[in-house]
Amino acid sequence: MSCDCWLCAGIDSAGSRERNMAWQVQEHGWSVVAVAAEHELPGWAYSVGIAHTSGAPEVCMFGLRGRDMHVWLNAVGQQVRAGQPLRMDEERLGVLDGFPVVVRPVHPSWCAELFALALDFYRGSPPRMAQLIWPDRHGVFPWQPGAGQRCRSHQPWLWLPRDDHPPGPWTRLASLSVSPFPDAPIDELVQGSRRVISGEAPIAGIVHTAEGHWQFLDSRGAEDLGDLGMVHLRHLVADHPHIRDFADLPRGHAAWLEPDGNWSRRPVA
Repeated sequence: MSCDCWLCAGIDSAGSRERNMAWQVQEHGWSVVAVAAEHELPGWAYSVGIAHTSGAPEVCMFGLRGRDMHVWLNAVGQQVRAGQPLRMDEERLGVLDGFPVVVRPVHPSWCAELFALALDFYRGSPPRMAQLIWPDRHGVFPWQPGAGQRCRSHQPWLWLPRDDHPPGPWTRLASLSVSPFPDAPIDELVQGSRRVISGEAPIAGIVHTAEGHWQFLDSRGAEDLGDLGMVHLRHLVADHPHIRDFADLPRGHAAWLEPDGNWSRRPVA
């Protein structure tokens, strides 16, 4: 079966990552990629290679433990290989213990942000994807009345085009992967007031030091250095998206929230 993947194109010029992925698909029929949960964003997992091996859609799941999703996606791959094709909108048994999953199509607009390795494997051609939707512990699916909060919030509705999806962490993926702040990659550890880091206080001061470091402070500032801790910039951007508006602060300047609710900018004293 020929497709647009690395295997069908030949892998002589591929890098080590591509070779490893291609080897797994050759040996096992597919590979499973797990993306760890981070802060407000639940984890997810997806297959790479099922479309090459069987012509069926790749499959993905969201919001449960990574090792469990890995097992369940492998189970679906085995079902497909045994002659049980995926049908959109079907309730499929034999994946979760005691509950069915619903198979839904994935709109191609999600592929680049959620399934980057699959997009690479198929050399930029978005593969067909199917999302496996799980119900809450009462068997209620996220679009049904009374569905549990975790069941609803941990699973994006990928059958909708990305631009039509309700706002939330899934639509903010791009903003959570690229830092708006010069001098600081998105995974950089930056200084923050302990009350800001714990969520007890909002960010009321943003400092871009002369050395290029960033500080995110509460209304008490940084007078007590013992009150400062370290936090990943990604978490602050996710929890306080308005701070992106201050990414243009020059070195040696600060922005402060004034009592009237407006922000002022001035050089650091």
